[in-house]
Amino acid sequence: MTIWRQLSRIERLALLAVLALAAVLRLGWTGVNSFAFDEARLSLIALRMARGGEFASLGMPSSVGLPNLPGAAWIFALPYALSTDPLFATLFVGVLGVLTVFSVWLLARRVWGAWAALAAALYLAASPFAVLYARNIWAQDLLPPLALVWMWMAYEALTGEGRRRAVALAVHVFLAGFAFQVHFAGAALAIGTAYLFVRFGWWRLSRLIPVLIGGGLVLLALLPFVTTVTCCAPQIAEQFSSVLDGPSETNLDALSEGARLAVGWQWDYLLAGDTALSIPLLDHPIWAILIGAVIVVGLMVLVNIIRRGASRSAPTVLAELALVLLIAPLVLFVRHSSPVLLHYELTVLPALALVVGASTHLFQQRTWALAITSLVALVALVWAALLADSFNAAARVETPNGLGTPLQVSRDAAYALPNDTPVLFFTHGDDPNVDGEAGAFAALWWGREHRIVQGENILILPSYPAYLMATLRPFQAWEEIEVSGLANDVLEFPRREGALPFVATLYDGSEPQGFTAFEPVLLADGAQLEGWRARIVGPRLRISTLWLVVAAPPAGTYQQFHHLYTSDTLGGEPFMQSDVALSAGRWQAGDRVIVMGDFFVDAETLASADFYVDVGHYTLPDVVRVGRSDGSDGVIRLGPFRLDSDGDVIEHESP
Repeated sequence: MTIWRQLSRIERLALLAVLALAAVLRLGWTGVNSFAFDEARLSLIALRMARGGEFASLGMPSSVGLPNLPGAAWIFALPYALSTDPLFATLFVGVLGVLTVFSVWLLARRVWGAWAALAAALYLAASPFAVLYARNIWAQDLLPPLALVWMWMAYEALTGEGRRRAVALAVHVFLAGFAFQVHFAGAALAIGTAYLFVRFGWWRLSRLIPVLIGGGLVLLALLPFVTTVTCCAPQIAEQFSSVLDGPSETNLDALSEGARLAVGWQWDYLLAGDTALSIPLLDHPIWAILIGAVIVVGLMVLVNIIRRGASRSAPTVLAELALVLLIAPLVLFVRHSSPVLLHYELTVLPALALVVGASTHLFQQRTWALAITSLVALVALVWAALLADSFNAAARVETPNGLGTPLQVSRDAAYALPNDTPVLFFTHGDDPNVDGEAGAFAALWWGREHRIVQGENILILPSYPAYLMATLRPFQAWEEIEVSGLANDVLEFPRREGALPFVATLYDGSEPQGFTAFEPVLLADGAQLEGWRARIVGPRLRISTLWLVVAAPPAGTYQQFHHLYTSDTLGGEPFMQSDVALSAGRWQAGDRVIVMGDFFVDAETLASADFYVDVGHYTLPDVVRVGRSDGSDGVIRLGPFRLDSDGDVIEHESP
């Protein structure tokens, strides 16, 4: 690189030090980043595109209740095409962040010189929000790199010549329209391009052809989303219309959030939640005040450059582009129908870095540039120390409202089980499109034979050897594993301090113990009842029924009812009821399924009454009871049984 040869040894070392700082903060503390619903949902869409042959036409849900366009999924399909490991995709984002720091340095170095470039890169390398939004599989994490390339292409389009200028203009226009397809907040770039279109006469014929090419590529990228909404999901268009027509307000929330982003104020909630940092001496407003003062000086310098410079000179063009990028989100969100969140303004980060770099030019003396750069370096080191402290704490301890289960924790647990053995994972939900932990493990186990089951109500025992894994030990499915005598050689996979570990055991096909067997009863949905038990679990009376899946049930939603009777209420209304979801879509022929129905019965009644339980299945949403395979009624009565004062069953009869 020509510019590298022009650098002195000291400047090379300084650049390498800044890039090392950026890399450590973005790529270090590997896996100490969120991997919950948002990250898993986006990962699954990208995985289906990269490895499942399913082209993404819709993105993940947004914070305003609308589905994002699929641009982010297309980008994340790139790392997922190389590896199914979400950690690789996370590091991909970190590398983009480091490249953004380098590109800011390069642009500032080319136009404003060494001191401006070093100050700009230092700021962006350690700015807390720039770091924290470069470590996750989030659509918004792609906005700063896109904004930087958008700015660079605009710079080349305004200062370059010939074919290079035309190509840069086409790419710039494309990015202006494509950023919105990555994240709705990317629309700020389109506002900036609209201004530049008018300001620099891009409607003229010599500029119009590249503009039309870039715009055509935007429409081409938009086509899959529009086609899907038009032909297959008209409700999405109605959702957009409802949001756009809904109540809105006009205020400067974007300005206050942008200021917080700029000075790195109150960022620690993303990692520490309600827990204070362990080095509070550095967590002081003085650092925000100092960097805020530098930014104010930089803004003054940018305005002065624009006022005094030639309109097409490189310094003037870069100054104007930085201001446009800063102002565009304020224009976009001056009137809004949803809360203005800080990450909606991440497009301004490259511009903020350039503002910090410009502050070195307030005076011509080298001592001024050295003083400003030293100040920025000091703040950057303070930020780096605070970030390191927060990463260390977040990796070690679970805190209220802080970082959820980090990727590294879930990844270690998921990858610890031998890959040649199927796994059934019992957690709080079974739909990766809705449930965070289900989505996380579905992404982690992509390409591996597995089933994720809502384990609050059922335990599935497959017909083949498999690992049975639960999100934690005091969990309904795992309780049934233990009481059935199946928890052998239990494996524990630790989370952080304050959180219970994942647990797993190898199931070899053994019969579950402790059930009262009777003549099997086969229902029309293919489930055959073979046994039952009643026991006390904490404050609950639990009825567990053992089923054999003779045939996988027809597609649909199934529930199991449990109607509890005492001898006094028999023949009338149930004393209590407990209906539970069966997750029948996870069943396979040959499985044994233990279904749990819990009742909260007071101790006096438990010790004095004879109980009966009617069980059976019904479908939703039509609420039609499933009959027996012979066409008779599908209600199966269990009991009678009685419990002693200790909660032990003293009578337990077959129906």
